[in-house]
Amino acid sequence: MNSRSIKSTIFKLHRWIGIGLAPLFLIIALSGAVLALKPMQTPNTMLPVTSVSGQQLIELLDVIDPSGERVEATGIDPASGLINIRSSDPQIAGPYDPISSKRIDSPEQSPSFDLFEFAEHLHKDLLVGADLLIQVASYLMLILVAAAPFLAWPILRNNLMGWHRGLGWVLLPIVLMLPLTGILMSLHIGMPELPRMSQPDVRLSLQQALTLVDQSRGLDGLDGLDSVRRFRGGSVLVKMRDAHNESLLVVTDQSVTTIDPDSGLVKTLHEGTWAGPWSGAINLLGAVALSLLTLTGLFSWLRRRRKRAHLRDKRETLQATA
Repeated sequence: MNSRSIKSTIFKLHRWIGIGLAPLFLIIALSGAVLALKPMQTPNTMLPVTSVSGQQLIELLDVIDPSGERVEATGIDPASGLINIRSSDPQIAGPYDPISSKRIDSPEQSPSFDLFEFAEHLHKDLLVGADLLIQVASYLMLILVAAAPFLAWPILRNNLMGWHRGLGWVLLPIVLMLPLTGILMSLHIGMPELPRMSQPDVRLSLQQALTLVDQSRGLDGLDGLDSVRRFRGGSVLVKMRDAHNESLLVVTDQSVTTIDPDSGLVKTLHEGTWAGPWSGAINLLGAVALSLLTLTGLFSWLRRRRKRAHLRDKRETLQATA
């Protein structure tokens, strides 16, 4: 196979993967752009710490999910103090009053909408637990970006493909970094070492994890509780927060380990937290660039296809009248 045929194959893969997965790439890029705004916030914009206790959350989980198998995550809304339950079972999912342990169906009492939480779940699993699909799409996005410089030189022209190529070349390091660091995070490369479950087949429930935290840290061990969710290998991730800082606890069947949320170069690069607002702005630029690359490539292909269809119809009309 000569270099021309190799280039032609790469070009076809670049085009058809980009066109076929354009909607998914846009969802990943645009939700990433929203998340890039988070490091750009000032400390004064942080929400107040919730007053919901860990014991209240444990009691609620025991009521709505005694087996500990159906609830995937919980989040506490700082504004309303309600507990939002995430579950694949629609009979369980929704906001709950931590005092009465009753589900809230009134719109007036529903928890406030958290844009960053919504964008994070959309970015990680499309809101439906499709994290494997996101991981596969990240690999394909990385292949597209890495292959792009071998397809065309940066010749700037005032048309869609000209802007597509120019944007890709100018911002290549940033648009390459985002999917690469996302893949490295999914493979846990360059991330803090995490504790493992002592028994591989054990899957902790959220209430079991909260009880272990309470037992290991005393009565104040769950102060500042923010969210709880299932994590790697049957463990549970507990997020704690005060007025200015966040900390993460990885809970296994044998240990409660504190993890610095800003540790690890790969994570800080992907989330844009390594230099505060400046790094957030860089990630925002990269996410917007990925969105524009997807859109310009898609619209350019649609325009060429429409033009070819128009020429074909015109030839057929001329042949019919000849």
